[in-house]
Amino acid sequence: MSDFFTKELLYRLGSVIVFVPLVILPLIYNNYFSVIVFLFITSIICLEINQMKNKKRSYLIFNLYLAFTVLSFFLFLFLLITEIVSLLFILATIATIWLFDTFSYIGGKIIGGAKLMPKISSGKTVSGLITGVFVTVLLIQLLFYYLEIEYKFSIYYTLIIISLSFVGDTVVSMLKRYASIKDSGKIMPGHGGLLDRFDSFIFVFLIFGISNL
Repeated sequence: MSDFFTKELLYRLGSVIVFVPLVILPLIYNNYFSVIVFLFITSIICLEINQMKNKKRSYLIFNLYLAFTVLSFFLFLFLLITEIVSLLFILATIATIWLFDTFSYIGGKIIGGAKLMPKISSGKTVSGLITGVFVTVLLIQLLFYYLEIEYKFSIYYTLIIISLSFVGDTVVSMLKRYASIKDSGKIMPGHGGLLDRFDSFIFVFLIFGISNL
């Protein structure tokens, strides 16, 4: 338990205080302002991916991931501007990703135990994954129930988001291992680069965007 209260946790909390308003407030304020903010975020992520390129490795895998990233954000912004899906739907999707990421980290730190993929990401644990899935599904269902919102996320859809979020996070972990680096950047203390914070979003945005066109 003592390992949980570390400097890394304080860095993460500080980053969250800055990061959450940066993402959420533009979405609530204005769609076109959101486009400006997310284009800026996308530009930094693309720069981080380019900086990850290792001369000893093929650039193809980095370029492919770069293309997927740009397409993912483009689809997300297209849906945002055209309002094909509701803002509530978008915010609930983002909340699901954040909850899963947060409680996977907390569960892994507090419970510990067997590593999930030690050769890819030393920080991921089986206990963290189980905690993340269980708490996220529970909180999302309770949120919609107690707020008496007409539109509800089904457990099935919540699990799809969680799965895509996990795949996105894992892919970036593999990419960083391939590039022989720990973090994609240093812009966010406790998280690394913006890619480290948006890795879970990219696959969700991509599939989310394609399925709603």
